[in-house]
Parts: sequence; structure tokens; C-alpha cells
Amino acid sequence: MNKKWLDKQALLSNANFFKGYAPKICAVVKAEAYGHGMEEVAKILQDEVEYFGVANISEAEKLKKILPNANIIILGKCENFKFLHEFYLTAMTVADIKKAIKLNLTNRCFIKLCTGMNRFGIDCKNENLLKKVKNLIKNHDFAGFSVHFSSISSKKITKIEYQRFLKARAFLQKPYPICFGGSGAKDLPCDILRTGIGLYGYGCEGLQKVMSLEGRVLQLRSLEKGEKAGYDGTFKAKKRTTLAVVSVGYADGFDRQNFKKINVWIDNKPFKVVGNLCMDACFVDVTGSLVNVGDKVCLMNDANQLAKAFNKCTYEVLTSFNNFRGDVHIK
Repeated sequence: MNKKWLDKQALLSNANFFKGYAPKICAVVKAEAYGHGMEEVAKILQDEVEYFGVANISEAEKLKKILPNANIIILGKCENFKFLHEFYLTAMTVADIKKAIKLNLTNRCFIKLCTGMNRFGIDCKNENLLKKVKNLIKNHDFAGFSVHFSSISSKKITKIEYQRFLKARAFLQKPYPICFGGSGAKDLPCDILRTGIGLYGYGCEGLQKVMSLEGRVLQLRSLEKGEKAGYDGTFKAKKRTTLAVVSVGYADGFDRQNFKKINVWIDNKPFKVVGNLCMDACFVDVTGSLVNVGDKVCLMNDANQLAKAFNKCTYEVLTSFNNFRGDVHIK
């Protein structure tokens, strides 16, 4: 009944956009490809990118079943470095670097350098730590240096962090490939660009939105003036009103408290959501319009609009649609 639509050409166009900024691309498909669907996205991009990025072993193993020959980088912390035989891993600490050296698989391991995010990686400001790393890696070739900048929206902060990275790389005296993330780092020279939300149409100008969500009108209800609808009767008709009961709710990833702030579209016409959002249904005021049971309802084609209405970031909105209960379709 419900459908998640992915625009194949939009996804390919976005991937091609980022190819213009780096020799190689790592498509980040963690969290079900930011809510779009890992399997569908990976299959579309399998011949377009050199690497796929995931958050953990579980995601890597799932992707391996979908694309057995893909180059998969686990971007998050991994305790068991024996997985280097199957995947590229990311060393976050000196101990991680030692594990890769012990297994003689350093060419499948990226070294994470922390330039200001202070989340994961070797602190570029810690000279003693950098000296330890330098001594460890002097006779080894690693897959690359990996960096994630803390605030791509701020050119000033990014410049400071980028200079921090260059200084640390020069100190380590290793010309390993540079792997930068995410999509906003495209203007900085690197060998591998990890692009996440940009692949799906957000974060940069000139990109195309990839995903839209569709529901159905399940039932039509006629209310007289003063009648109520929904839990706790939160909607009260001010006049004779027609409500369409639509097939999505908060179990599908929509924000329960703020869903009434958005429009949905039926036959390309906007309609307001009213009343409390239910677990698997919502009410739409279609008074005075020709709407029928079974009509398609466009629920989302731009996550930025939902993010504004829900007072959330676009990442949060997109990944909430991992819960969307509907089939994925490619158009």
C-alpha cells in the first residue's frame, strides 16, 4: 500500500556530480543509506563508485551479501581486526594500528585523524601521540588517512582543521591517500571523497532529491460542525468537514508532535494534516475537494521541509524513514 520511491537517475546524477571533485568516491550507505534503503542504493551505484562506507560489522556483512565483490570500508570502531581479511577497517587508536600491523594487513586499514570533531581518531594536536604513530607506521603502508571535519558549513573552522590535518600528515611523513568526509568536504583536495547525504540530494546546490514517500487514502469521513476525530478528540470540526484517513503514522517514522505542521499532496494539490497522528494512520482535511478512497498521497519529496517543520536536522528526518512500512520502488 505505502511506497518508498527512489529516483535512479537522480541518484546517478548526484554520484556523477561528486566524481568531479575526487579521483575516487566512497558512497556512504550506513543507516540503510540514510533511510533510502541500502540494498537498492548499493545496486544502483555498484558500477559508479570505488568504495561503500558503513558504520559497523553488521552493516558490512549485510552489504557483502548484496554485493559480494564490493570494497567496503567500516567507518566506525571495530574491535575485531580479523575482519580486515574481508573489509577495510578504520584504526581509531594506537592499539588499532598495532592490530593491523600484527595481521600484516595495513593496506586494508585507514588511520583516522581527529582534527577537531573530537569523536574518533588520533588527535592531531597531541604531539606525543603523533610521535608514537609515526614510529609505528614508518615501515608500513596503510590504506590512507581518514578525516571527518566538524563543521563544513563554517569555512573558517574547516580551514583551521584542514591546516591541522596537513601539519599532522607532514609530521607523520607518509604520503598515504587522503580520504575526506562528508559531502561538504568536496572542495578540499583528496584521493577518496566519502559522500553521504549529498548522494541523496541534500547539502549542496545542484543536487537532485532521490526519495519520495507515498501513502493511500484508506477511508473518507464526513463530520458535522462540532464533531471530533482522533485520539482525545484533538480535531474538532468548525464546519461540515471531510477527512481523508491516510495510511501512515508515527510508526512509519513521522514526527507525532509536529506532523500537523506539514502539507501532503493529493493529485498535486496541498492538504493540511489535522488531529493527532496515529501509529499507522493520520487525518487530512480534504473538505470541498474531489478525493476518493485509494488515491495516492505524496507525504514527502523534500526532507528539508520536514526538518524545518519538525525542528530536526535533515539527517534525523531521513534516517527515521528506516521505519517506513512500504515497498521500495525504483523509478
